[in-house]
Amino acid sequence: MTRRKVHSDAKLARKITIRLSEPFYRKMEKWLAQSNCQTMAELARSIVCKERIIWYHKDASLEATALELAGIRKELNAIGRNINQVTHHFHSTDIPGQKIFQALKVAEEYRKVGNKVDELLKMVSEISKTWLQK
Repeated sequence: MTRRKVHSDAKLARKITIRLSEPFYRKMEKWLAQSNCQTMAELARSIVCKERIIWYHKDASLEATALELAGIRKELNAIGRNINQVTHHFHSTDIPGQKIFQALKVAEEYRKVGNKVDELLKMVSEISKTWLQK
């Protein structure tokens, strides 16, 4: 597939070379990492042309919380799979003793889910305190 032709006014036809001090270049590298620009040249063009630059901000204080939430999500998914398997076995057997055993297994899994939900609610309340500060 061929590229679309760029209008002659929109072509980047002229080259400008600039020199920067090392500290300012490092600062621009940080800006590049936090912006929506892909290259240093694109960042410089955006600054020179006074275009809008979208800055990405990462809150390091919530890093540990995000990792914990991801872990809890994995555990809840695993518990859900266990419940589905036990339910499948429950419906596929005709032995009453086996059904009671499967029902007790499901009850244990539901207790685990309850504990994880309590952890989630605790974490969400901590996050909301952080975000809703005045």
